[in-house]
Amino acid sequence: MAILKCKMCNGILDFDPRQNLAVCPYCGNKSTVFDHDRKLFEQFQEQFAALLNQSPKAAPEEGFWVDASREELVREDGAVMEITYLTKRRTDLCTMYVARRNILFLFEPEHAGYAARYREMAEKLTYPSPEMERELANYVPRVVTECRLEDGRIFLAIEKKEGAYPLQMLGTLMDRHVAWIVSRLENLCCLLDYNQMTLNAFTAENLFVDPANHQIYLYGGWWFAGYIGSETVGASESVIPYLKKGMHFPGFHSPNQKSRCTAATDLESIRLVAARLLGYPDREALKEEPCPDSKRENALPGAREENALSNARPSPQGMPLPEPFRRFLLQPPEPDARADFAKWDRVLAESYGERKFIPLSMTEEEIYSRSGETLLQTERR
Repeated sequence: MAILKCKMCNGILDFDPRQNLAVCPYCGNKSTVFDHDRKLFEQFQEQFAALLNQSPKAAPEEGFWVDASREELVREDGAVMEITYLTKRRTDLCTMYVARRNILFLFEPEHAGYAARYREMAEKLTYPSPEMERELANYVPRVVTECRLEDGRIFLAIEKKEGAYPLQMLGTLMDRHVAWIVSRLENLCCLLDYNQMTLNAFTAENLFVDPANHQIYLYGGWWFAGYIGSETVGASESVIPYLKKGMHFPGFHSPNQKSRCTAATDLESIRLVAARLLGYPDREALKEEPCPDSKRENALPGAREENALSNARPSPQGMPLPEPFRRFLLQPPEPDARADFAKWDRVLAESYGERKFIPLSMTEEEIYSRSGETLLQTERR
């Protein structure tokens, strides 16, 4: 999942800005992070703190809880639970609360089966190796509490990693930030593919992001998860157009043309998430006329500019999107997640050149671009 890999064992490197070191927690190998990269880290932290109206020296989470909302829920045994939450919103079949260390899902009685499915599918995940489990298990849900309320609703709580926030909170992003988000989502799709699963709910509403460490967490949507070839039990609204109806699967018959789970649904959904993060309403909006006079000031040395810049389209931020990136978002996915991830790796190289050892970002100067109120300010009541 991380872009920082140990040269000795290929494990994820942890970055310590105080010592300018990237340390491998598996083999102990250490790599010096140059002063330029340290400044990038500090700049990113300052920009993210500004986005949240926080002092860069303060823990971003702390300021969120000054005006946090509170709500009481009564369990079926009569016990009262008070929850303190940052945001509350409706997502698919449940109400989601973002609390300080947990994400809470509240399902209506008629959707109790989806609460059970959430837990069942998330807990059935397996991994190719113990090393991969140590890495990837951090980005999928871990249920810590489940109970029934006195009114029949089902309460489900999962662990939330420190520094993880709703992806929607960051609004429109520069293309290089969207690129690393696509990389993380493609990797998650590979994990699902290994388990022969699909989520049918890859949407910004179901994703959480740690912008400081460039990580994506797949916390929502597991209520729609299913096995490849099986009938779908539902899908997020924006995902429904990507469901495949009446497809033939060996051993399955579909006389009623019911939708079945396919890897393509998740891979198509990732492309829509990326387009919307770039500021486009949908993928069709990427089909704009070329602007050959566009300049890309933030191209990295070594990028294949003859491919990346030809026929570059301006994004909603006014910057041209690299042509290979644009084509990737418009074209149908590869047959499976691993092949699609391999294709995405080629697109990254064609769009931005060779990856650099730069913590947190593949960019030198870019920052998150936003306008208007933040989601946090908008949702507080």
